[in-house]
Amino acid sequence: MINQVEPNISSEDMESVSRYMQSGSWITEHKLTKDLEDKVATYVDRKYAVAVPNGTIAIYLALIASGIRDGHKVAVPNITMIATINAIIWAGAEPVIVDVDNTLCMSLDSLKKVPEINAVIFVPLNGRVGSGLEIQEYCKDKDIVLIEDSAHALGSSYLNQKCGSLGSLSIFSFTPHKIITMGQGGMVLSDDENLYQKLIDIKTFNREKDKSDVHKGFGLNFKITDLQSSLGLSQLSKLEEFIKMKKNLHRQYSNNLNDKYLKSFNEYETPWFIDFYCISENQREELYLYLKQKNIETRFSYPSLSSQSYLQNIEKTDLTFSEKVSNNILWLPSSTNLSREDVEYVSSAVNNFLEN
Repeated sequence: MINQVEPNISSEDMESVSRYMQSGSWITEHKLTKDLEDKVATYVDRKYAVAVPNGTIAIYLALIASGIRDGHKVAVPNITMIATINAIIWAGAEPVIVDVDNTLCMSLDSLKKVPEINAVIFVPLNGRVGSGLEIQEYCKDKDIVLIEDSAHALGSSYLNQKCGSLGSLSIFSFTPHKIITMGQGGMVLSDDENLYQKLIDIKTFNREKDKSDVHKGFGLNFKITDLQSSLGLSQLSKLEEFIKMKKNLHRQYSNNLNDKYLKSFNEYETPWFIDFYCISENQREELYLYLKQKNIETRFSYPSLSSQSYLQNIEKTDLTFSEKVSNNILWLPSSTNLSREDVEYVSSAVNNFLEN
């Protein structure tokens, strides 16, 4: 089976975790996690970073730290992982679903049609940056909180500004199918010291001081472990290598498949998954089943948020484009473990399907 995606775990990663396990540490969050936070913050040119158990919690904490609460409206793109909108609901706010443009990122034109919003979550979907910089300027002019859900986009840039540095707060995810992984894990980043302190307070029971059982107010436990961070640090040391692998993977597919079906990336964008644009939902279903018979695993792209049954009463803009395109995208095998022969085998199978 050629997997659609899988983690790239090396002997160096295993050695990093093994060294930590033999170090006599208490496993929980401590020095290695702080080292990981500092290194990720430096990489994207942020002042502060806060590690948390996953990307969903990262979005939730970004909203809470920003003061988003009951009665506030938060714009979210119609094509994104479900965590993005669920975090808004979890925070007690009201989502407003906004259409995307042909980059599959939030449409600035659609966003401008939403009155009286308090926050925007911009998603550089699949490593593409869309109108992120323009939306940042729009939010700044309108005094709207901007949060960047950069779960897909570690390694991509907005020209000279790295993904993970947009808005007042940004987030990353480190699940097994991300460009680097800790198994699970997320991170919130900011340049604002007050927001940073709020994040620390919320994730550590809002203690009066470290190890104290006197609390300044309400807080929860959203810490991770140094065991995870030992893997995260090893993975982060190979990030540039993984970026090259992802770009080369897209280049190989582009050499083997018709450009009509593959959407391009800018040089400053890092492909997360290889998206194949079918001409219809039926063709996507048929191609998915055909490739499965060839032991090639693929994955449908995220369905539009507006198609989810429990979100039918959510406020939304005209979603014509996103509702159509989301049903036509198939994610091809996109792992950094793929060999050239694997890509050629997948490409040959796709071409045979199209020819027949």
